Amino acid sequence: MTIHENLTTFGGKPVIDFKRPGDIADFAAVAPRVRCEYDDKETLVDFLSVLIDQPGAAATTALVLGLWMENGEAYEVTPARAIELLVAMKDRLPNLEALFVGDIISEENEISWITQGDLAPIWAAFPGLREVGIRGGNELRLGRVVHGGLRKLVVQTGGLPKAVLRDALEIDAPIDHLELWFGIEDYGGDTAIADLEPLMAGGLFPKLATLGLCNSDYSDDIAARLATSPLLDRISALDLSKGTLTDKGAQALIASGRLGTLERLDISFHYVSPAVVAELARATPKLIADDPQTPDDWDGAPHYYVAVSE
Repeated sequence: MTIHENLTTFGGKPVIDFKRPGDIADFAAVAPRVRCEYDDKETLVDFLSVLIDQPGAAATTALVLGLWMENGEAYEVTPARAIELLVAMKDRLPNLEALFVGDIISEENEISWITQGDLAPIWAAFPGLREVGIRGGNELRLGRVVHGGLRKLVVQTGGLPKAVLRDALEIDAPIDHLELWFGIEDYGGDTAIADLEPLMAGGLFPKLATLGLCNSDYSDDIAARLATSPLLDRISALDLSKGTLTDKGAQALIASGRLGTLERLDISFHYVSPAVVAELARATPKLIADDPQTPDDWDGAPHYYVAVSE
């Protein structure tokens, strides 16, 4: 599975494309998106420069960066120049609270081909940030994140590098929503359950309410460790969707006897049998178990896929 639809809302506002003066009348009411198309001669920096120069652009609270290109190509192109411009022009966007870097769908560039870069400069530049979304893991680094306002971080990848996971788990911010898409080794995902131990031990992110450990090919290991983790007693929403969760992981969660306090458990795109799904539904107030999967047969052995890889 790949990502086929662009964002329609972000930061609580409708996403509206901006390319030319007049495209947006009220910047406070929408989340502007700047992005390239394959017949454009301009770059993302060109479109972003025009947006920042618009009367009223200072009212922008949510901004989306879509496809970036150079010389008509998106492959191995980073958003570095756009990030540099944002940081240089930070005083022109004083109200920015939400930033999404990489609203790119498969028809534009597969998630495993999206090249990011070092996003460390944005944290000090925008102290008002509350929400950051990132799609694509190639060359991504978050840097050392010390931020007084950041509450929500979403990192969507087809393969999450261990170094990025380490950056995320070392964040010093009042995070209450953390969502990570792990992906697979073929596309750069080199994490394992042991790398999540600093989180599972329960000492990180005391304000955490929503936890997404998604798109993982070791979902059963995640579920089994969560079953004994202090996290399960204090979060209100758990998202294990898009991964390879089977009866084994689901039964570990059920056996914990600790799902009753969850307001939502999402396992959508899963390999759990109907009987065990029914058990899960009885164990937690709101279960979302859409899109059940059947493993492939590889020489008599089952093979499981994550939802989003390439």
